[in-house]
Amino acid sequence: MDKKGIVFTRPRDTVSFFIGLILFALGLIPLIGPSPGFGFIGFGLPAFITNLIASIFIWIIAVAGLYIVIDGFVEPPAHNLHWFLIIGGVVLFVVGLLPILHKYEVIGFGLDFLNNLLVYQGLIALEGLFLMVGGLTEH
Repeated sequence: MDKKGIVFTRPRDTVSFFIGLILFALGLIPLIGPSPGFGFIGFGLPAFITNLIASIFIWIIAVAGLYIVIDGFVEPPAHNLHWFLIIGGVVLFVVGLLPILHKYEVIGFGLDFLNNLLVYQGLIALEGLFLMVGGLTEH
């Protein structure tokens, strides 16, 4: 049997891909949808989902960033995505963690650029993209 072109995924890769797909959709649809998005498409997520996501945005960013870091460490070190996922995940984890620490007054500074809803949606879409790419790796 010719194995060329066959992608062998592990269960972790499949889970990462589908979690990434969900995060990508949750970040991208409001980003390109009508208000407050850019209006490229004429529909958006239902209001109850948007309100729920908006209340936990920063937690989603922090947890998904940590998941990307873990996913990067599980990738084989010789793989091109190994360090890319680790570094990208650490950056996204810190971007999600700093506002949480500021909210609970653990640190005295916050990230003011995160007060924009579009930035949150873009970061969540980026995390979803990282997880989808990491989930499509060949082993």
